[in-house]
Amino acid sequence: MKLLGTLLVVFYLLSMLMIELQRMGLLGSGFSFVPVNHFKSIELAFTLLLFFEVVELVLSLEKSVSQSMHIQLEILSLILLRSAFKVVGDFPEVITMNAIKEDVVFMFADAFGALLIFFGVLVIKRFEKSLSICRTEDGLQSFVAIKKMLALLLLVVFLTMIILDVVYFFMGIHVFDFFHSFYTILIFSDVLVVFISLRYSDSYLVLFRNSGFALGTVIIRLALNANAPFNALLGLVATLFVMGLVYFYNKAYSDEMKDVKLPRKFTNKSR
Repeated sequence: MKLLGTLLVVFYLLSMLMIELQRMGLLGSGFSFVPVNHFKSIELAFTLLLFFEVVELVLSLEKSVSQSMHIQLEILSLILLRSAFKVVGDFPEVITMNAIKEDVVFMFADAFGALLIFFGVLVIKRFEKSLSICRTEDGLQSFVAIKKMLALLLLVVFLTMIILDVVYFFMGIHVFDFFHSFYTILIFSDVLVVFISLRYSDSYLVLFRNSGFALGTVIIRLALNANAPFNALLGLVATLFVMGLVYFYNKAYSDEMKDVKLPRKFTNKSR
């Protein structure tokens, strides 16, 4: 985490320096992609932070399906904050209300939407429990192994998308929206987890919970594609949906599985 913080600080300061050099006309034509507004450096730094959050999301899949779901919501809240800063990036260097009065409403919508999702994630974390869907240790180890392979595959896809994004950018080709595309892939990944989990549990509760998480990812994907304030509204809907799902699932499933005892070292990897 210390290394990540250092990297973000260096990137942030370097981007501000590049922008200042571009404003002074000291960069050549090969650096035409460098913006001239210092506020853009905030958006760029947040984008880099989001890339690291996506890596954490992918790695969390092997530990817990529910944990990966609330990390998706965390990423959505950060994307909304980035969108708010993106609006700021379009402001003139000397901010006046006349210049920003039409855009400031959208900035506040993204900001307060992110705040509400942040609160929702904190509540979801309080509801979470370490509940196993597997009734045997062998089944549990097999389930974890499959999720590890799926996480590795998603990590390869993630890195490939980053490389393509960078290559397209420097070739002047239209760059796809990275987070929109990756969340679309997560939808298919979540549905796959639904079917995989049926190998280890035929419980209606597990089926409904995992299917609900897949639907939650769909709502998040819709939020990413919507404009303010509907993106924040859809994000809040997704948060409330996941919150209710986690709460009622844990309440019901803890009673269903109360007679199943697994070693503690496996419980955090079994959800």
